Parts: sequence; structure tokens; C-alpha cells
Amino acid sequence: MRRKTLLIGFLAMLFTTVKAQVYVDNKSQHRFAQTYIGLNTQIVPSSGKLFWNDQSYKFPSQVAPRFTIGGLHFWGKWDFNINFPLTYFSDRRIAPETDVILETGGDLSARYYPFRMLYGKLRPYAGISINEMILDLENETAGERADLFITSSLIGGFSYAFNGWQVNTEIMWMPNNQRDFYSSRTAGHTFELPKAYFSLGLIKYFEGTLKNERDKLSGKTEKLEKQFDEEGILNSFSLAIAPSGSYFLAAPEYSNAARVSLPRHKGTFNWDFGLGYLFHNANIHVGLSYRDYTSGVESYNRVDLIRRRSLAVEAFKYVWNFHGFAPYIGPSIGLEKWASAQFEGDEQIGATQRTNIVSPGILFGWDILASPLETWLLRTNLRYYPFQKVKDAEGNIARVDQFEFNFIQLVIYPNRMINFKGRR
Repeated sequence: MRRKTLLIGFLAMLFTTVKAQVYVDNKSQHRFAQTYIGLNTQIVPSSGKLFWNDQSYKFPSQVAPRFTIGGLHFWGKWDFNINFPLTYFSDRRIAPETDVILETGGDLSARYYPFRMLYGKLRPYAGISINEMILDLENETAGERADLFITSSLIGGFSYAFNGWQVNTEIMWMPNNQRDFYSSRTAGHTFELPKAYFSLGLIKYFEGTLKNERDKLSGKTEKLEKQFDEEGILNSFSLAIAPSGSYFLAAPEYSNAARVSLPRHKGTFNWDFGLGYLFHNANIHVGLSYRDYTSGVESYNRVDLIRRRSLAVEAFKYVWNFHGFAPYIGPSIGLEKWASAQFEGDEQIGATQRTNIVSPGILFGWDILASPLETWLLRTNLRYYPFQKVKDAEGNIARVDQFEFNFIQLVIYPNRMINFKGRR
């Protein structure tokens, strides 16, 4: 159902009228960024090295269609995007009764164009990409082991844009492709992930901020802001939702023979829900954020689970507004409920360990503000909690420091929607 929804949304955008490259005319805040969505296909040739029963094998070739969403920023010079795989087409069997699955997962990329993107011009680019990769080795008798790797790669390619569309062809190169992995509970190896990943994609731009430019140039925006301020209706409650990645900067480590092969807890996907209040003149936002997720690692029928439920009290202040690019920073105090447990197959081993703590952290990020009168906007949140300590499944105190990243958070101001209706 999720894949169908994404596809329907993409097809709907095909019929959206897109203006020309508006940032060519001048560098106003309303021409700072252009959002896009699209599809691309990642191709991974058979390569790398993995081990099973003292034999060496290459990773099977793979094709992965992906949904992409991003934005071209700084008037055609920087492109930030995120890709979500929709499915995988790959051989799986590498040995009798043994399957291998390599999921290249989602990635976050930044591209730099040394020559500004222009319609009808072939443009080279270079950049970096942060990726999630999941390696799953499954044997019908020995069981299954899955591990998550956070990788960094270099990217390069060419783009060609025309009439609101853009074609991208790209190579991703992973300089450090060696990873440790167990082919049994006791046999550890150094695997080599594939180094080269190729993709070809098509995106379509859509414009959502240029409509505010005329009002700003005519003075209408400033006049309305002053009027609404006098009426006291610029402040507003806020509602927010975002897909989020949560990463363990520190995690429990196990040394006994039964647990030594367990992968390290690294990261998980979750949803971030927010409720807050904006103080417009003070450029301050205060609110609550709720996240609930479980990180699970498995090694040949041994499973380790860690669950986190966090309600954070937060406040931040905008420190700058560069043509609508508005960074902010502030404190985040997390009210944390942690639980950890281990299982052998379906049987739990020992008791569930629970920890309740108050954890200070830092919140920072940026908004894309086309106008001071926005009723909704897109936000990027990052959180860092350096002092997270919990009881692990063995009852020992362990660090579980967290870094959280929302690439795109939808923020809605309901008071403004009601009060501004028919007045803009």
C-alpha cells in the first residue's frame, strides 16, 4: 500500500505545471529552492566478497527501483535529496540452503554543481552520500543473522534538465567497503561490500514559493505582517510529523560466547510527532516531541531488543534568516523510557530490563521560510543526546547515546490557517 501511494503521488505530479528555472532571473528568497520528486533505478553489479562454510562468494547482482524527494538549493548550485527503495530484484541463493540479502536501504545525498543547473545544459556534479545497508545471511539449519551498516560514499554524475524535468545518471563509490560479519555464532569474517553502485533517474520539479514574491515586492507582505502582529494572530500552535532516523552512537557490547556474534545496535526508522507553539516576534518555538521505536539485532536464533519511548520538552530560537533559509538551535530534555530483552528463538532469556531517565540534549536544524506569514512549512530537525545510559539485557549499565535526523518534517500552524483565511 505504501508503494502504491508513493507511485500515485509521483504520477499526479506529472501533470503539474512547472515554471521555468525561476532562480535564473534573480536571487530572491522565493527562488532559493525548488522541490522535486522522482523515480530512479539503482544497479549493483555482482562484486564484493562474503564467506560461508569457509567458502568465498561474490554478492549477487541487484536492481532496486527507488522513490526520490529533494530540492535544488542556493539558486541551482546544491541538491539535497533522499531515496527510498521500493523493492529489490536480485538472486539470493549463494550456496545450498543458504540465502544472502543485501538491501541498500535509504540514503541521504548532497550534490554540488560547479556550473549552475540550466535547462538544455549537461551539468556534472559531485558529492557525498550517507547510506543504510542491511546484510542478511540466512541458512535453513543454522538460522539467520542480519546487520545494519551506516556507510558513507562518494557520488558523481551528470544531470540534464528540460522544461521542469531532469535526468540524472550517477555512480556511487564506497572507499571503505570492509565490514565485520559472523557466518556462525563463533566464526567472524571481514566481508567486502560492493564498491560501485550505478543509478539512472528522472525527476520533476514543482514550485511552491514564487507566489509570495509579488506580495513581498509590493509591500503587501510587510503590511499584512504588521497588521496581523497588531491583532496578535501571528503566534500559533504547531502540529508536526516526520519520518526520522535514530542512530546509536554508543550501544551495549557482549563478550560471552552465546552473545559475541550479536550485531551492534546501530539505527532504526521511526516517526516523530510534534506539538508546539510559535512566538513570532521572539523567533522562538517551544513544544513537545514524541518518538517510539525498537531496535532489534539477530544472530542465528539469538535476538536482542532495545525499545525507546521518548517525550522531549524542547525550545529553539532562530539565529538567522538567509533568503528564507532559517537555522535554529536550542535545548531538548528527553523523558526517556527504555526496555531491553534477549530471546533464544521465541523464548525470552532472563527478565526485561527497564530504565527511566531524564536526558539533556541539543536540538538544531533549519526551516525553509518563503514568507513570514506561512501557514505550513518544511523543517529539518537534528537531535543529539550524549548522556543516555540504560540497563542492557544482562543487567549491566550501558551507553546508548542517540543522534536523530528528520530530513523533511511537515509543520502546520492551525491558528494561522484559521485567522489568515481569506485575508491574504
